[in-house]
Amino acid sequence: MKKVGIVINKKKPRAKKIYRSVRTILEQAGFTITSKPEFVIALGGDGTLLNAAHRYGKMDIPILGVNIGGLGFLTDVTFDKFNESLTEIKKGKFRIEKRMVLKAIFDRRAIYGLNDITITTRIAGRVVEFSAEINNEYICRFIADGIIIATPTGSTAYSLATGGPILLPDTEAILFTPIAPHTLSVRPLVLPADSEVRIQVRKKGRAVLVADGQRSKEIKAGMSVRFQRAKYYIHLIKPLHITFFHTLREKMKWGGREHA
Repeated sequence: MKKVGIVINKKKPRAKKIYRSVRTILEQAGFTITSKPEFVIALGGDGTLLNAAHRYGKMDIPILGVNIGGLGFLTDVTFDKFNESLTEIKKGKFRIEKRMVLKAIFDRRAIYGLNDITITTRIAGRVVEFSAEINNEYICRFIADGIIIATPTGSTAYSLATGGPILLPDTEAILFTPIAPHTLSVRPLVLPADSEVRIQVRKKGRAVLVADGQRSKEIKAGMSVRFQRAKYYIHLIKPLHITFFHTLREKMKWGGREHA
């Protein structure tokens, strides 16, 4: 792979300087920067990679995440290791991970998410009333701040912060995670990947549909949203020495007793 595209978060400090530096590094390494790339480099944090996934995912173009931001759970490569990663890519020493994508259908439109698609309250401090069906079977009616429908990739994002479980990224599943439900018996569910979840926003409250924390649509009372697995995958370029559990230990301090 020699043809590369660049996606960068222009709001990051020194973004222009980093972009120029990356262009120079790529050109010196023999790569060609183009609008029709064989792979894409996402420079920033997880939000930048999610943006790149939205732009290039349906084209089956793999994405390398390079972290110039904060935590960067999805962006495995730190900027100081960028040259090393390019060398490995030129040698073919990397792996491609397939990541499941969610599709939400509403009002004859569709929206996609690599991490999650959420229906949440539009008014802080107010709740929303929902009813839920899974595979055309009525599950329950409940009141909550919102509901997260997440992929295994998104299991370490918003869903985790609201009490959902961690899934390995190659798991084929859909997560159903309520946000602060008023009934404690409404707990997170792990569903088969071929499930269809239908959420209806009822009369109480005003809601908004948000994909990957970036794209949003207003959902009016009475509207239903159907969630299902999309027909395509996002392909992420991963260094061979970095595994999912390595990332959990390093970035989430999973376990927490390594040096105790």
